[in-house]
Amino acid sequence: MRYVFLSCVLLSGCSVFADNSLPIPVFQPPRPPSQEAVRKAIDAFVKEAKLTPPVEISAIRKTDHGPGAYFVCLRAAHPAPEKKQLFYSVFFDNDAYKDSRLSVILEACELQQYAQLN
Repeated sequence: MRYVFLSCVLLSGCSVFADNSLPIPVFQPPRPPSQEAVRKAIDAFVKEAKLTPPVEISAIRKTDHGPGAYFVCLRAAHPAPEKKQLFYSVFFDNDAYKDSRLSVILEACELQQYAQLN
């Protein structure tokens, strides 16, 4: 009993130093990236992955399993005939590029509609 009382006294002392005047941060969910942010990230990824332009991208979609909250699918517009078409996922939080990888089945990039990146 003595230890419980002592613990309560010690912990209550911490509340004296708490600054209640600071605003409590409010969670702001990530928003989709802007077209400019997508373009910059895709241009960097194309160079990094050594893809041959032009490339095509899908619409921006929300995800719950990637390194970012939103992603676009990407593919080469004119792959070499002897090579298999590869699909990539490029992830974003707001306008921040998070990561990219070969697409996985769950992302269904093979089924998306694509438009050439201008």
